[in-house]
Formats: sequence, C-alpha cells, structure tokens
Amino acid sequence: MPSQSLLSLLQQGGISLIPLGICSVLVITIFLERLWAFSRLGRHPRELFHRVESRLTAGQWQEALRLLDESPSPYARVAKAGLLRRQASPQEVSDMLTLACEAEVAAASRGLPVLGTIGNIAPFFGLFGTVLGIMRAFQEVSHRGSAEAAAMSGGIAEALIATALGLGVGIAAVIGNNWLQALVEGFRLRLERTATEWVYFLQHLSEPAAERDREPVA
Repeated sequence: MPSQSLLSLLQQGGISLIPLGICSVLVITIFLERLWAFSRLGRHPRELFHRVESRLTAGQWQEALRLLDESPSPYARVAKAGLLRRQASPQEVSDMLTLACEAEVAAASRGLPVLGTIGNIAPFFGLFGTVLGIMRAFQEVSHRGSAEAAAMSGGIAEALIATALGLGVGIAAVIGNNWLQALVEGFRLRLERTATEWVYFLQHLSEPAAERDREPVA
C-alpha cells in the first residue's frame, strides 16, 4: 500500500524528521494563510475613493471619514491617516501616509520571515539527519562485525530520507516566500501610489477656491 510505504519511509527517517515535519506544517500553514489574506486585500476601491473625494469637495469631512471608517480596505486606512492630518503641512501629511503604508506592508508581510528562516535551516536539518544516519550505519557494522548490506541499509536509508525531506521543505519554503514577497511588493507599490495621489488631492483641496479656479495665464 502507498500509505504503508510512506509510513515506512517516515519511520526510517530518524529523529531529524521531527523538526522537518514541524517546518513543513509551518510552511503550508503560513503560505495558505497569507494567500487567503492577500485575497481579502482586494483591488484599489476606486468607487469608494470617488465618493470620498466628492464628499470632501463638498466640504463634508465627517461623511468622508465615515465612508473610510466603514471600509475594511487597507487603502481606506491609509487615506484616513492622511485625512486626519489634513490641516498639517503637505510634508507632514506625506510622512503620516508613509507611516500608514509601512504599517500595512508590515501586516501583509507577517509570517514571511519564518518562511525565509525555514528555507535556510531545513536543508541543515536534513544534513543533520544524514550525519545521524551514516553514524547509525557504521554502528550497525561495528556491532555485527561485518559490512553486510543489511547491516548498513537502515542507516543509509535514514540518511537519504532526511536529506531528501530537508531539501524538499527548504525548496518549498523558498518558493513560497519568494512568491509572497512578490505579492507584498506589488501591494506596497499600489499603496505608495495611492498615498502620493492622496497627498496631491488634499493639497489641492486645501488651496483657496479662488486660487483653485484661477485660469492659467497664457
């Protein structure tokens, strides 16, 4: 049976399979949880921002804040951070938006350092299991007083299984981490673009109406 063969391989893998098993569970859990989290981030809520901008243009600041409060979007949270400092200088508003963007990116990156760490250490766990397996093989030979294949097969199997699993977990962690890092980078760029556009909008909104409506001199 395939399940029995897999169980037999795991039993032969030795003690190093314990940390590797924990690492594999962490890799799968973090990767799936982050994918689910990114699916909830969604796209830029342009319709919401159009409604907020129309409220602000009409002077309805509280209504605009209410619309941003009711939205679960990280883009809305960034916009709210800038709107709350609307009376500050453009540089202070920009700094506040930068901090808000960094907070959202940090939240989106949760768990990624763990994936990176597992990608680095999993092969070493496999190497540790390899050393233990080779040591076991030589101990079997010394106890039996011969170099029969049967005497060394258990230790060699333990070494190969640990090496393969260590490489497999490490490769999966690196691939998952790189993929999620690319998603985070795209999310960061969209947030920064939103923040830049929001700074310009608030700066334009704070100008006197006569100055905003002034026709450029040819």
